[in-house]
Amino acid sequence: MYNLLIVDDEKIIREGLFELLSMEEELELNLFSAASAIEAREILEERKIDIVLTDIKMPKMSGIELFDVIQERWPHCKVIFLTGYSEFDYVYKVHKHARYILKAEEDEKIIAAVSETVREIENDFMLEQIVRDSDLLLDQKKEREKDRFLYDLFSGFTDTSTVTDDLISRLGIDLTVSEGIYYAVMRHDPIGGNSYDEQLQILADLQLLMEKYYFDFMKGIVFHHSKNYIIMLLQPTKWNTPERNLLTLKGRSELFQKACLKNFDMTLSILLGGGTLPLGEFTGRFHRIKSKLLMAGEEALLILKETPEDISDRDFQREQKENLIESRLELLDYYFENSHGDHVMALLNEASELFEDKSDMEDLFAVEVFSDIAVKLLKYINRLHLSEESRNRVEIARLYSVTAYESWREAFHYLREVCEFVFELREASRTKSNDDVIRQVKGYIHDNLSGDTSLDTLADLVRLSPEYLLRRFKKSEGVTILQFINDLKIIKAKSLIADKNRQIKEIAFELGFSSSGYFGRFFKSKTGLSPQGYRDQLA
Repeated sequence: MYNLLIVDDEKIIREGLFELLSMEEELELNLFSAASAIEAREILEERKIDIVLTDIKMPKMSGIELFDVIQERWPHCKVIFLTGYSEFDYVYKVHKHARYILKAEEDEKIIAAVSETVREIENDFMLEQIVRDSDLLLDQKKEREKDRFLYDLFSGFTDTSTVTDDLISRLGIDLTVSEGIYYAVMRHDPIGGNSYDEQLQILADLQLLMEKYYFDFMKGIVFHHSKNYIIMLLQPTKWNTPERNLLTLKGRSELFQKACLKNFDMTLSILLGGGTLPLGEFTGRFHRIKSKLLMAGEEALLILKETPEDISDRDFQREQKENLIESRLELLDYYFENSHGDHVMALLNEASELFEDKSDMEDLFAVEVFSDIAVKLLKYINRLHLSEESRNRVEIARLYSVTAYESWREAFHYLREVCEFVFELREASRTKSNDDVIRQVKGYIHDNLSGDTSLDTLADLVRLSPEYLLRRFKKSEGVTILQFINDLKIIKAKSLIADKNRQIKEIAFELGFSSSGYFGRFFKSKTGLSPQGYRDQLA
């Protein structure tokens, strides 16, 4: 839906254009009109306008002067000038890239010009066009892709088997996935007590120190996993023996710790891998690594000397599952907010499978997972005001005490039952709300067919934005609001025309048309017959 403003001081032209464009249902235009450039300026101050169709010669303010106002207020608004032959050469010299319509043009050419302008607006939305216009945006897009990739990788949402050297290279990450990787994970207190600008400066300075102490002899990537965790994946630019590489990393880490203390009064603990690991094995151990750092002292420098042979496949797979569950718990609020029931159910299934062999109902990690899901589920129920509807189906006591269950399988099965019920309840509530909105809009249109049925009026009625109402109505009814209104007018018009005692002019005004001529053009465009021709056919 696009807002189009018609500006012309000649009433017959203004109303003629309004009537012409109002019959173009496929364009989905929300039409406004102004009798002067000054009146148009006031409308532009009150609402977003996408297209302005304006005369040039108008008293007090010309269309050229209005163009400058439009560019300042709504720079993405498209302008179509209505010109006479005598004005064309002058206006073209001033605005070569604007679109023009001669006042003597036929209706088809006017509609074609507006249609082309709509397509131009839609092309402007395309990201490819925006990116093509800016190398800076390309760099920003690559950085966002890299950050998203690394976050998903360490949160367990990216299958490491799908990570190739080609993908890493495209993202601008200086690593070779097919070779072993050293890692360093750092934990520091959150950077606080400073202004936001100072925090950004500290992060930038940290990056400089890491460049100095690590990236002069290694290549790789730094990733801020959260406010107090930094991950470095590293590969030597010149391979030495594993012992020498580890010794160098340990020495550089000691220097880095001292530099952080000296420059920022910041203490941090560092855990180094005791050797190289495939990328997938490191991400699978990230949960364990964070746990070790959490227990370490503020200035600890640890070396995790585990090799792949030191941990069984079963334990390694369990670590990977714990890491995945922990990551999904962090996103649980997001899943509930956006009704991603499939992700919630996947988390519950994984938790149930992970803990099914545990007989201890006081296992701390299992209690943590269960409690976290239960609390966020209760918050979701409360936020949606579903507590009354769910009162008879949800036993609150069973959501905050694991002692109510004989096994973890039973506990997570109950959480799954509650989640399924709540998602069904929300969907039913949302459907009812949508049905109520559509029913209210359709009822108002039926009762006010000859009155104000503009999109803005209907949107105010149901307290929704015009564009959102338009989308909801079309999704529900299969037609736009304008098509629905026009179809109703045709149905009623046919009924009234069948009464030979009613004059065509009288019928036109009863249906809200400003003239019998406008009504006649509208009726013929929908039926192929004039109102009188339709009446004669009934005889």
